[in-house]
Amino acid sequence: MPLCHWGATTRGRKPDGDGAQPTATTEGLKVLLHWAGPGGGEPWVTFSEVTLTAEEVCIHIAHRVGISPLCLNLFALFDAQAQVWLPPNHILDISGDSSLTLHFRMRFYFRNWHGMNPQEPAVYRCGPPGTETSEQAEPGVQLLDPASFEYLFEQGKHEFVNDVASLWELSSEEEIHHFQNESLGMAFLHLCQLALRHGVPLEKVAKKISFKDCIPRSFRRQIRQHNALTRLRLRSIFRKFLRAFQPGCLSQQVVMVKYLATLERLAPRFGTERVPVCRLQLLAQAEGEPCYIRDGGQSSPDPEPQAAPEPTTHEVLVSGTDGIQWRLVQAEGPSGGAGDGSSSRIPHTGHSGKKAKAQERGNQPVDRPGEALWTYFCNFQDITHVVLKERHVSIHCQDKCLELTLPSRATALSLVALVDGYFRLTADSSHYLCHEVAPPRLVMSIQDGIHGPLLEPFVLAKLRPEDGLYLIHWSTSHLNRLILTVAQRDQAPGTKGLRLRKFPIELQAETVTLEGWGRSFPSVRELRAALQGCSLRAGDDCFSLDRCCLPRPGEISNLIITRGPQACTRPLNLSHLSFHRVHQEDITQLSHLGQGTRTNVYEGLLRVGGGGPEEEKSDGRDPSPSSGDRGQELRVVLKVLDPSHHDIALAFYETASLMSQVSHVHLVFVHGVYVHGSEIPGPGINHSSDLSHSSNKAGSLTC
Repeated sequence: MPLCHWGATTRGRKPDGDGAQPTATTEGLKVLLHWAGPGGGEPWVTFSEVTLTAEEVCIHIAHRVGISPLCLNLFALFDAQAQVWLPPNHILDISGDSSLTLHFRMRFYFRNWHGMNPQEPAVYRCGPPGTETSEQAEPGVQLLDPASFEYLFEQGKHEFVNDVASLWELSSEEEIHHFQNESLGMAFLHLCQLALRHGVPLEKVAKKISFKDCIPRSFRRQIRQHNALTRLRLRSIFRKFLRAFQPGCLSQQVVMVKYLATLERLAPRFGTERVPVCRLQLLAQAEGEPCYIRDGGQSSPDPEPQAAPEPTTHEVLVSGTDGIQWRLVQAEGPSGGAGDGSSSRIPHTGHSGKKAKAQERGNQPVDRPGEALWTYFCNFQDITHVVLKERHVSIHCQDKCLELTLPSRATALSLVALVDGYFRLTADSSHYLCHEVAPPRLVMSIQDGIHGPLLEPFVLAKLRPEDGLYLIHWSTSHLNRLILTVAQRDQAPGTKGLRLRKFPIELQAETVTLEGWGRSFPSVRELRAALQGCSLRAGDDCFSLDRCCLPRPGEISNLIITRGPQACTRPLNLSHLSFHRVHQEDITQLSHLGQGTRTNVYEGLLRVGGGGPEEEKSDGRDPSPSSGDRGQELRVVLKVLDPSHHDIALAFYETASLMSQVSHVHLVFVHGVYVHGSEIPGPGINHSSDLSHSSNKAGSLTC
């Protein structure tokens, strides 16, 4: 379900100014807010423009609320009437007497961003190049800016009281009792935050706002069913607890983080989206299919546009930390052919590693008894492209494909925009998976070679290699400003530092102007072409512009959100893999040949034949360094997985296992795998080496 499923205004809620939402609509576009910003004001924004894109509306609201450019891509517009999210390139056409009401919400969410749950890996933005995870700042501070954090808290409160976790979904008395206690604790945190914000005693806040306005609606309905004496006793106990506790020793931020952390634990659905699917098929990727496909807009019509709505057969679950999962919906009547077809294809996919990963997941959303378990499909980094045709969606990975038929075109666009947004947040910030939902600002940035809002350490790392480099990126503090940054090396003897100089670029309706230069250009690309080979002078400093650093696919920056090292502590299940184990004594690492996306490639020597030192010891002989006992040495290529990439260790082993079973004159031959630091692959692995030998006579290796 959406991160904040909008419901009716809480019955009996007092006008405390927190979470109150207007119900009346006016002509034009009205966007409702959970939080109006640090300056307060009405919790909505109206627009009189006839034509706007959803991205333009989000940028305007983020500027008013105070959300930084780094966190802008966490938010989106939700249409409560149609129950769909709008993609960023959706055109809002408000003409005549028509009116439209939307909701501005945080859509993209990552559990345990606050680091309060030791059972889950912490979530944070990638740190500057060269820093280790242990040196990162507090994850919550790093991921969200203050305005986004405040907005998320208000949105979480509204979600909680509107039954993101419902009492009616629980069955046992123990679960119900635990839910009631946790809900009262959440109500206490709610009132504490209001007391700290306004600087008033907690008892005064409790007299104005009843605790029943801070608990889920299902719990509130249950309380109404009790007799008057029981309700009075419950209210008396809660107020006595408030008198005994004084929140003066707590900060407002601590209370808010505790509230959201408890909400995650109490409501596993929080921060996830469940999408109903009419048909689902899990296919193996067709051989010879191109890696990237973009639907050119020639969409095929629905096969039965006039037919009645198809029943829901499956459900897809999308979350920031667990990727994409799906399950079969327990239908009341006979199951449809789509469900049977998809189930029959599952055993033939052959991805036992992924199945094992799905079975090991212990933090799946809690469902009602009798519902099917979720089946893991992929993480966002595994996706190569997405194809959208009308209401049919195909999510492609390198070795498999998930084909979905959604109830409507709008639902399909909403799902694709969700997957596309998570892909940019976790894999590649300068790429989109599907043109139909691509953000207009991102499309312009790709065409003109503009980086996202990079922090200074990442800019410095890009400009350090040579003199004369510069780059153009979006500002980290202003939503509608571009920055041209150039570096100059310190001329003082004995210093090797770089000094950065930033030149603002003004964006107007149809022109781009570098501040201090009278010329205007129709695009940033033409401005960049005019600057090539020029020099910029600022005071006594002169900066030469020899080459512009363009965005590269998959580069690491502060725009990428990743998970902490706790994610690597789960033991790898390698029982289904098959490859030859190689000992460290048999490997000689030579020169470095190059670097791949996640691996380094070295030239090396592999000893084959003859007894190794361990074998000689087991035979009662002393290890002999003589060349006669060393056997034959083969020239091989060492493909080394970096220690920081534990998240793909299983995929690395699966690839080595598959290639070791294949031998062909035009394919490299895998001699085996060496696991550094452990004789048995497991959580103590430091790095892994894949020993490949080219079997063709040319001896070349293409990575």
